[in-house]
Amino acid sequence: MKNKDWKFRRRSHRAGEVGQAMLLYILVLATFLLGALLFAFDLSNMWFRRQSAQSAADAACAAGAMDLLVDAQGGATGHQVFKLGQAYSCTATSSTSNPPDPVCWYAAQNGYNSNGTNNVVSVSFPTSVIGVTAPPASVAASPFIRVDVVDHVPTLFAGMVGGGTTKDVRAFSTCGVEEAAAPIPLLVLDPKNPSKQTSAFNVQGNPDVVIWGGPQQSIQVNSSDSTAVTIAGSAKVDLSLGGPNNTGSDLGTYGGPANAPGSNFLPGTTGQWRLSSPISDPFAQIAAPPLPSNPIQPVIMTALPNTTSPVVCPAPAGSAGCAEYSAGLYPNGLCVGKSCPKNPGSSCIGPSNTCIALFDPGIYYIQGDFSVDSNSCLRPSGAIGDGSGGVMFYFSGGGTVTVDANSGSKCTAPFLTAGYSSTASLLNGIRCKASSSLPANLSGVTSLTGNVLLAPCTGPAGLPGPYGDPYEYLGQTDPLGEQRGFLFFQDRSMKNANQSWGGGGSFLLAGTMYFHSCNAAGTGTGCGAAGTYYTDSFTLQGNSGSATYVLGDIVADNLALGGSSGITMDLNTSVTFNILKASIFQ
Repeated sequence: MKNKDWKFRRRSHRAGEVGQAMLLYILVLATFLLGALLFAFDLSNMWFRRQSAQSAADAACAAGAMDLLVDAQGGATGHQVFKLGQAYSCTATSSTSNPPDPVCWYAAQNGYNSNGTNNVVSVSFPTSVIGVTAPPASVAASPFIRVDVVDHVPTLFAGMVGGGTTKDVRAFSTCGVEEAAAPIPLLVLDPKNPSKQTSAFNVQGNPDVVIWGGPQQSIQVNSSDSTAVTIAGSAKVDLSLGGPNNTGSDLGTYGGPANAPGSNFLPGTTGQWRLSSPISDPFAQIAAPPLPSNPIQPVIMTALPNTTSPVVCPAPAGSAGCAEYSAGLYPNGLCVGKSCPKNPGSSCIGPSNTCIALFDPGIYYIQGDFSVDSNSCLRPSGAIGDGSGGVMFYFSGGGTVTVDANSGSKCTAPFLTAGYSSTASLLNGIRCKASSSLPANLSGVTSLTGNVLLAPCTGPAGLPGPYGDPYEYLGQTDPLGEQRGFLFFQDRSMKNANQSWGGGGSFLLAGTMYFHSCNAAGTGTGCGAAGTYYTDSFTLQGNSGSATYVLGDIVADNLALGGSSGITMDLNTSVTFNILKASIFQ
């Protein structure tokens, strides 16, 4: 019995200790799980704040890149508080100042006001970015911007382990401008609306501006004004046949209006009216032509149309004839018309006042005005000239272009009739290559009886050149062979120039028209501020009863299209240039 009692009591003692180790184990496990939960909460909160900081950095950086882009165009946005190349940190008042800093404002809108206590937003301007080729310094002096966001995140368990009550979460974004190949649309460069007209792109009256082919975006207006585009009255901008597939193209505007003006805008099935970033001057790297040494005088002709001479005067029988012009310097301007003064620059000869001007291929360096009066006719001469296949008019100094509304009325012979020209480029019409096909919308141009001006297809003697072949010169191509070079090239030092081409008679202009005011040196880079520069305008009109064609691109500070009839423009889909665009790199 004693042994049995002893065993019973021993077992009873052990049963009283059962579960104590389990309680300790549960306590330790619970502490660990609580710590892990708190640590997981800290990590998830830090991850969330890291994502938020990255979003803020991207948004702020993109805003800064847009200002870099607009600055490279030569027009301050009015909100660009920072100074290019000078690093700085945002403050609590940076986003509320007048005007606010755009980088700091976008960071604040995303929850990071850089008050120094909760977070800090820093801005710097790196000189290079890995994997990105910087554009030339002459185009964009400070092409890159970097935004760093440091968020002081409150912590629970992580703070107890590492010390302190906050952990820094960092994010950064690097943005800037880079060169990208893109087709050139109808480009209006003025960053702000001009004072001399209601809109940077102004279409009024009763015209139909019809654009065929070209890139998906046919028109770009860089003005930041909300009334940058006006299509008024019964005028229409018809892009329904624009774009690569002739099914519609876009009109892009940086400022506005935000919506298309109803039935005045016809985008087709694949086009749209949209807000878009500015596009830089595609010709900024092309220098002005050098000043020729000797003045040129026109040669008076009396020959009537025939099939043998390479230079043919399409004057009516019994008229005084034509004036043939050679490329070179015209120090007193160039005037075609009955009201022109009787000077070496006048081609109006004889009592009949039949003024027909024939232009040999080459560069016409005009100091003074280029005036074309009524009762006149402008045509290619058919001569070889410098071998470029066309003409470029360079307007130096303060001269203007004025073509009377009734110009072209004395072109009695249809363009490209048999024997009119002996050069391949003219026999093939507007084409620079015999293999290229004539655009369908210009199929009737061979019977055109108005003014005809054709820009060069190549440089002199058939070599690549910046004026006759800017596409190849800038490393681009024109496989279709339609696009010609510069037809009109304005001295960039000119300010407040009003250039005008009227359209009383039918006309064909084949080539690029470039009217841009940039700086006193006449270069295309380092342009002055809008209001002082970017002040030139080009007005193109087609009047009643006329067949008016423009084959090429228009790059101008401000552009007005009008008249009482229509203007058909054919843009080339295949030609691209390097332009600047804003991008996020890292």
